Amino acid sequence: MSASPVPHDSPSLDEIVERLSTFATSHGRPELTTRLDEARTLVNDTAVQVVVVGQFKQGKSALVNALIDAPVCPVDDVVATAVPTSVSWGEQPSALLVTEFEEEQTSIRTPIDPRQLRRHVTELAGETGFAGSLHAEVRLPRSFLADGLVLVDTPGVGRAQAQISTNLTLLPQADAAIMLSDATQEFTQPEMSFLRQAVALCPRITCVVSKIDLQHQWRTILDADREHLAAAEIEVPLLATSALLHDLAGREHDEELAREAQVAALGTHLHDVVRADVLAERRRAAATDITGVGEHLMMVLQAELRALGAASGAVEVVRELEDARDVADQLTRRSARWQQTLSDGAAELVSDIEFDLRDRLRAVGREAEQLIEDCDPGEVWDDVGLWLAESVTQAVSDNFVWAHQRSEHLAEVVARHFSLDGRAALPDLTLDGAEQALRAIGGLEFVRSGRLSLGQKVMVGMKGSYGGILMFGLMTSLAGMALVNPLSVAAGLMMGGFAYRQDANQRLEQRRNEAKVAVRRLIDESIFQVGKESRDRMGRIKRVLRDHFSEIAEDLKRSLAESVRAAKDGAALPTDERSRRALVLSRELREIRELCRQAGAGTAPALTQELTSA
Repeated sequence: MSASPVPHDSPSLDEIVERLSTFATSHGRPELTTRLDEARTLVNDTAVQVVVVGQFKQGKSALVNALIDAPVCPVDDVVATAVPTSVSWGEQPSALLVTEFEEEQTSIRTPIDPRQLRRHVTELAGETGFAGSLHAEVRLPRSFLADGLVLVDTPGVGRAQAQISTNLTLLPQADAAIMLSDATQEFTQPEMSFLRQAVALCPRITCVVSKIDLQHQWRTILDADREHLAAAEIEVPLLATSALLHDLAGREHDEELAREAQVAALGTHLHDVVRADVLAERRRAAATDITGVGEHLMMVLQAELRALGAASGAVEVVRELEDARDVADQLTRRSARWQQTLSDGAAELVSDIEFDLRDRLRAVGREAEQLIEDCDPGEVWDDVGLWLAESVTQAVSDNFVWAHQRSEHLAEVVARHFSLDGRAALPDLTLDGAEQALRAIGGLEFVRSGRLSLGQKVMVGMKGSYGGILMFGLMTSLAGMALVNPLSVAAGLMMGGFAYRQDANQRLEQRRNEAKVAVRRLIDESIFQVGKESRDRMGRIKRVLRDHFSEIAEDLKRSLAESVRAAKDGAALPTDERSRRALVLSRELREIRELCRQAGAGTAPALTQELTSA
């Protein structure tokens, strides 16, 4: 027998929320009405944020401009983007510079001329973000953005020490991400490392090979990139585009050239696949929240119905509910098992994160010392400093990503105390960036180049040759030769050369020791600064989890308290009113259950069953 078709007049989620809000208000549950309002906001939110990330000078800004067919993001062969810039729909072109102060939870929004965006978001603006987190917001009347897509242009992750951390901070907050790698070469090791981090933080990643106009063999590069993704077991879409060809096709109205640029294909993917998937996930999340509210309402109705139906055993029904309420009351106490799990898990997580950070940074330090042993640090100290800054940033970023994943796992473990089937709401855990901690680390101490002037070299040689000339001159004088003769001069030159080489080796060893000390100090400073940020972050996460699950426990406690009250009221009704009251409650219960079914959920509240059986 085939399933009955869904009626065409099925209510929308907005209508379901409205009807459930009426029930929540009539039963005196304003906190459930608030949850329904949040679900309504989630359903009505059609904005889909897509972050465009990648290494330095991969064509991120040009791709954003090509997608929206407007030269909004500055594109330059030398000057790079330094400030994240979001581009969204607006009836009139406008732009804002937003400085956010996380600790004070405030922000400063400064209007700017969209045509002057280059002066504010590129490296021409100098160092940014010392006082707070800075980003730009641009609004444009473009059809590509009309249905809610928001594109975020980001700084390249290979140029500045803190920029990789900035991009990693954006990824968990984004709905999707595009990672660019140009067609001049296949995926590099840093790109693959960043891609692994991005996949762990953002559920929807699309890889794009850009600038295919620069490489005739771009299809070979594309195949090599697919092999890299397969070897790393990363399953993401891989597309190829050319912003330059797309712009040229627009100017010449060449449809064939536009198809070759493949920017339109990427835009279709973002609209039809990425956006649709994000909105479907939001609908599922909203349906889960709506069903949770319905379960709380049904809990009270079912309790009163049981009391009305148990004419002689109503007292027993009330006693069972009171026992369940006492169990729920324990969830709100500091000694509750979930509180202990959270406290112990957070303490263990802090210890593991600190150990992981120390281990990663010490590994970087050991590799740096080996690098110093194999070279003259005085000659390549700038390169060593750049490599060390990138390695420290990579290690810190890996540590933060791993800590974020462990925090989400801790939330899941705590949630198991609230639901037998594991179906419990989890809070959104944002990934705090390490920009301030990385900037506080500073740079490497200066190591002398070791270069000697011609005069210094002559003086070192003369000090070594003086003893040779004197010693061999005295020996040859016994044979009747002059103090300074060809033999003593030759011996002096040999001794001078030996002394110069010995002095050079001593100076090199001294520079290496100074370089190693500088590296150790930088590693220690990194552990101190980032470790402090990690502990602060874990403290914030612990508070978020505690507040979230405390609210769940309070809602459950309130629902069971209302169930006890309703059962007592039902048991106290006269016999002739019980049937009428039961009829009203049954009708409400059927309607709420049907609304929950239509919202997309359909399982009974496991926690209520657990508490009632206890």
